[in-house]
Amino acid sequence: MSPSPTEFAPLALLREHWGHEKFRPGQEDIINSVLNGHDTLALLPTGGGKSICFQVPALARPGICIVVSPLIALMKDQVDNLRRRGLKAEAIYAGMSHQEIDHALDNCVYGRNVKFLYVSPERLLTELFQVRVAKMHVGLLAVDEAHCLSQWGYDFRPPYLRIAELREKLPPGTPVIALTATATAQVQADIVEKLRFRPGFGVFRQSFARPRLSYSVLQTEDKLRRLLEVLRGVGPDKTGIVYARTRRQTEDTATFLQQHRFSAAAYHAGLPAEKRTKVQQDWIQDRTRLIVATNAFGMGIDKPTVRLVLHLDAPDTLEAYYQEAGRAGRDGLNAFAVLLAGPNDSDELRRRTNQSFPPLDTVKRVYQALANYSQTAVGGGELAAFEFDMQQFAETYRIKAVDAHNSLKILQREGFVQLNEAVNQPARVHLILSHQDLYAFQVANAQHDLLIKALLRLHGGELFSDFQTISENALATHLRRSVVEVRQQLRYLHTAGILHYQPRQESPQALFTTPRYDASKLPLDQVKMTAARDLARAKTQAVAQYLSGTRCRQILLLTYFDEADPARCGICDICLAEKKAAQAAPAPSLREPILTQVRQGALAPRELLAAFAPKDATAVTATVRELVDRGELAYAADGRLVMGV
Repeated sequence: MSPSPTEFAPLALLREHWGHEKFRPGQEDIINSVLNGHDTLALLPTGGGKSICFQVPALARPGICIVVSPLIALMKDQVDNLRRRGLKAEAIYAGMSHQEIDHALDNCVYGRNVKFLYVSPERLLTELFQVRVAKMHVGLLAVDEAHCLSQWGYDFRPPYLRIAELREKLPPGTPVIALTATATAQVQADIVEKLRFRPGFGVFRQSFARPRLSYSVLQTEDKLRRLLEVLRGVGPDKTGIVYARTRRQTEDTATFLQQHRFSAAAYHAGLPAEKRTKVQQDWIQDRTRLIVATNAFGMGIDKPTVRLVLHLDAPDTLEAYYQEAGRAGRDGLNAFAVLLAGPNDSDELRRRTNQSFPPLDTVKRVYQALANYSQTAVGGGELAAFEFDMQQFAETYRIKAVDAHNSLKILQREGFVQLNEAVNQPARVHLILSHQDLYAFQVANAQHDLLIKALLRLHGGELFSDFQTISENALATHLRRSVVEVRQQLRYLHTAGILHYQPRQESPQALFTTPRYDASKLPLDQVKMTAARDLARAKTQAVAQYLSGTRCRQILLLTYFDEADPARCGICDICLAEKKAAQAAPAPSLREPILTQVRQGALAPRELLAAFAPKDATAVTATVRELVDRGELAYAADGRLVMGV
């Protein structure tokens, strides 16, 4: 029986699954474009509700929606949110076992009402994925963070270039929707070309203007003192994010704020996973007001009541700054984006940009060291993720940390390796025997009976149908054993083919995205690398111009994103300073009329005011004061205004 026309109506789906009464501006037009089968490019500002633009049409169309996303944390967050709404979703990314990937793909092929499959770009063209996707009924392809397609963007990811190949394997006419919050006109054109948009495609762009977000750049030689001033001005009870460049800086700044009686905590990728989770949850639930973080924080977190985003140092690009600053005021109320600028910050930005392109022999040396670190032989290792500690890596191979970091970034940009942020991935278990066979195993292996019973008691029969998150600590407490013993026993049961066990992961990971090369023969493209360096320098110069700019901050940002005829915001530091100056200065148009009146005879101030329109009273008073100060007018002994001497 086919669904009724209203069953899959976009607004009805929005209300049923998200509880919103209406779409945000622009969302409905984007959704209708997708539902009409058009390839669609959606450019929405940070916090503009991009995910709704592909999730709603995916539910309205038959088949599964494949979502390409570059960030594991963002994927996990969206999958968890969909599942909480009763919508079935799967995800495939680095760090998952072969069995988990196989099981997730089976769920997508053989039903179980899975509507969303999130996949990292490097997984798209693996043989395992290619075989399974051909069996799926795909109704929509969504490309999130689509600026990663463009070499002119700020976060180019070479695996994204292969998404167009996937289109050829999908049913004819399957539409693609590409979404991003930051794209210049050049990047937009690149997205359309690289995804091979079909004729009749739609481009939907909202203004990147945030009418109630006040941008400011505050020049200072003492950033911590100025930070306190800003926080006291905004209000100590307001929620905010303070971005710092280094892990050490986040911790030192959070301690400084605590010493001055602010509710603050540090967040960075080097913290243990449980600590990161607690810090984040305390801030989301307003138990902590300020979070001092590196840029590892914020992506995928929807906290609408953030009143302040303050940067202690400028990000490397205006794209990054716009995204991070845009986490303030998503509820549409007044908010502040403040950037503290020291006297040498622009020079430091340029130095870091030049430093981020080490010599080719350094890049090749780091590639070889990564192969040694992961024990990967030439020709092997493709897409095999391994735990990666940058500091340990640099120390082990006696490479400067800055050279290791920058070389790995180049290798990632050139498509040879991938670095994944630390993601708290709890342990997972899937029982692969039938109930009867498992019972027979328990009878024959009494030493494992208690653990299996504890698994079923704590996590239920769903363990037979899918991977389930388990708590190794809870199992250890229940069995009165150590966590180490529980893990050893789970590994044995995994090896014995009783269950699939994926241990807990909380460390950053790296992987080779191609079979490993002999480092001396690594095919680095010098022309592309030179172009990337020149582009990075241009982006650095745009940040420097923003720091020193004398035009409305919103106009500077919107002009960078090629928005035509952007309007003045009226609330940034530049606009407010101009307003203040205009109010303080004499109005040129009133000077001569006032002097003409007084030349005709001495006048009491009220008599002078009577000669002008009531709306000009404030300006007349200010102009008279200025003229008296300059000696062009004077007060006689009787209080009347006369010409100055």
